[in-house]
Amino acid sequence: PRTIEGMDIAHLGGQDTVASLVSFLDGIPFKPGYRRFKIKSVQGVDDFASMREVVTRRFRRLRDEDEVFPDILLIDGGKGQLNAAVEAFRALGITPPCLISLAKQEEEIFRPGAEESIKLSRHSAALRLLQYVRDESHRFAQHYHHMLRRKRFTDE
Repeated sequence: PRTIEGMDIAHLGGQDTVASLVSFLDGIPFKPGYRRFKIKSVQGVDDFASMREVVTRRFRRLRDEDEVFPDILLIDGGKGQLNAAVEAFRALGITPPCLISLAKQEEEIFRPGAEESIKLSRHSAALRLLQYVRDESHRFAQHYHHMLRRKRFTDE
């Protein structure tokens, strides 16, 4: 795969919920492709609904502007977050790119419709690349969330 995009959700108790999109080109972060999203339609703690919203917003725009989809879309999380992304594509009537999620701790890779997760060797270059994308999307989401929280506290 030449292009990989990673998505993650960040919030603290459901406040200032945001999402990140990071873009990698040939295994290297492509910063001009990074995007931040404020979650608009979800109240409280609902990572699945937040993921549905951000996938919908991102891929509706790519479709409407006739842009190229990434080769892989990596969702930070497990089966629940992955299923939320699948629902967003289904609602849009779009065939998704290669869609996977990477769950922390066990470092399991989930694919839509697959019963079993994929567990790559901890030393696998492929796993390290996916972890890099996942961790960068997490870092970028957390950074944006902290910026919004800091702004809210200084404004109060």
